[in-house]
This record gives sequence, C-alpha cells and structure tokens, in this order.
Amino acid sequence: MDFATEMATMDLTTMTTIVDLAPTANTEIDWSWKHIDWSYSEILHLCSSVLGIVGNLLVILALRKRRAASRSTDTLMSALAFADFLTSIFTIPVPSAATVPDSPLGQFYCKMTLPGFFLFVAFTASSYILMAISIERFLAVVYPLQFNQLMARKQMLFIVISIIWIVSFLVYGIFIATAVIANEVTHTCTLYFPTNAAKVTLGYFMFIYRFVLPVMVMLITQVFIACKLHQHSVHFKGQEAVSFHIKARNRVLKLMSIVIIVFIITWGPGQFSFFLYTIGVLPPTYIGGPLHKFIIVFTTYNSCMNPVIYIVWFPEFRMALRQLFSCKPSTAAQSEEAIVESKNESVSRRTSNMSNNI
Repeated sequence: MDFATEMATMDLTTMTTIVDLAPTANTEIDWSWKHIDWSYSEILHLCSSVLGIVGNLLVILALRKRRAASRSTDTLMSALAFADFLTSIFTIPVPSAATVPDSPLGQFYCKMTLPGFFLFVAFTASSYILMAISIERFLAVVYPLQFNQLMARKQMLFIVISIIWIVSFLVYGIFIATAVIANEVTHTCTLYFPTNAAKVTLGYFMFIYRFVLPVMVMLITQVFIACKLHQHSVHFKGQEAVSFHIKARNRVLKLMSIVIIVFIITWGPGQFSFFLYTIGVLPPTYIGGPLHKFIIVFTTYNSCMNPVIYIVWFPEFRMALRQLFSCKPSTAAQSEEAIVESKNESVSRRTSNMSNNI
C-alpha cells in the first residue's frame, strides 16, 4: 500500500493530542498485513512509477553514453534523473502493516514507512537538485569568470549533490525520530505531535523548506538570467557567434522555465494543502479524503515529467536515445557533445566573459 493510502487509513485522532501510551492487557499483537485494493489511486501510482522508472533510467543512460559527465548542467540533470528514478521506485504500491507490535522492529518499521521516509527524502533531493541547476545556470550566465574557476574544481558538483542528499536525510531523520511511533494502544503506526504548536511549527518549516525556498531561488535566478541574456543581445546584436550563444542560452532558460513551472504545478498543491492542514485551515478529514488522494497522486507525476520535456525540447536528447538503442557506434564528436549545453560551449563562454566585462 502506498503513502497516500497509508495516510488515509492511519489514526488521525492522535495528530494534535498526546497519545496514551499506557500498555494494554498482556496481549501479544503480531504482524498483520493489508492487501492492495487496486483503487484508482493505487493504479495511478503504479502508472507514474513505471513511467518514472523507465523515463529517468533512459535519461541517465543517454547522458552517460554521451560522455557528458564533464558538463556541469548535464551532470546535474543526471543527478536530477537519479533522484526522480528513486522517487518513482518508492511510489510503487506495496502491502503495508495493519497491526504492528510494540517492539524495536515495529518502531523501526513505522519510522521507515508511515510518512514515506525514503520517498520524501528523494522528493526533496530532487527539488534541491533542480534548485542547484538554476543556480548553476545563473552563475554560468551572470558570473561566467567565477563560474569557470568554480567548475575547474572537479569535485564541486559531487560535493553539492552530496550535501543535498545528506541534508535531506538529516531533516527527515530528525522528523521521523521524534514524530512517528508504533502506538502500543492501537498497534498501528501513528504520526504523533505532543501539542498543536508543534504541529503548526512543523507545517511552517516543511512548507518553507520543501517548497517556498527552492521555488523562490529558482524564480529569482531565472529572472536574473533573462535580464543578463537581454543585455547580451543588446550589446552584441548582429554578431553571429554571440547570437548563436544567446540563442543557446535562451533555449536552456526556456527549458528550465518549463521544468520549474511543471515542478510548481505538480509539487505545489500537496505542499500548500499540507501546510493549510497543519495550521488548522483544512479539517482532519482532509487527510485520506478524495482530494488528498488526488493531490498525492498528482504530486508523484512530477518525477516522470522531465524525461518527456527533454524528449520534446531537445533534438540532441532524441538523438542520444536513438544512439542508445542503435547497434551503430556513435562518432567521437557526437559522444562528446553535451545534451543540455551548447555545442560551441567554449565559444559561448568566451563571448560571455567578454560581455561580462562591458
């Protein structure tokens, strides 16, 4: 059973009250399991999982085959595809426990499954990798000299991606360790808040951390990139080499704008509605209701949209996919070509450096 269904069936009366942890009679409760009922939400979850696994795996393989690991944007795109690939795996519907014993194993099971620990770690890592791509493009366009010096350090991208994953694990690890228990009264996994203030505080923190901060950074960097590209076009109007550079950068800007808009549309409703729930605007009956189930399913499709966008937007990516399934070996020039960045990246950066000094 997936996260949406688990949330729908858990005991919500303990969300804002202290759970009575007094042990019941000496009755040993063993594990029992729910069956997947294959409702519309489970079917849609399975469809998004299959699409996300296949699509993002193709992105990873295509970028690897093109040997674009030295290109910063392609490297970050690969990291984004990997995060979305994991997200798609963790959204596959699986049976969940109906009753959980109050034991160390039961406590561990609840902390790993009730709030979708691995799922939301991957979700959040995906969001912040997308934010990192926006910052990387911002630095490449607005501060090209500093960007070239920064990218000369081969480990920089690895450090950035590692920090994103570590922070995502730590934030959710702290939340899981304190807010999720195996309730020895109901023998179910329970999301537990000692006070309503704790619930509201968590709501504000998660809304800012998972949605407001990455979206604001993405939007601000895209505005600065658009302004800088406009300045480039004014300064070097009519020069063919620079014109090619501007068109290439504009193309990446439009791609990132589409990816960010899709992210906001698919990821935003779930974050906003959970925020409204934690501050008391939405009633407890919202969790597990039809609207909540639909929003959760809608959110999971964020992980399978980016491969579709790449296929539609980039002829280079379609070429990479054809080469992936072709028996013919690709030429050296093709294999070294980046998918997201321009073919003439060296020329682009020189002209960008020149324009930055004007």
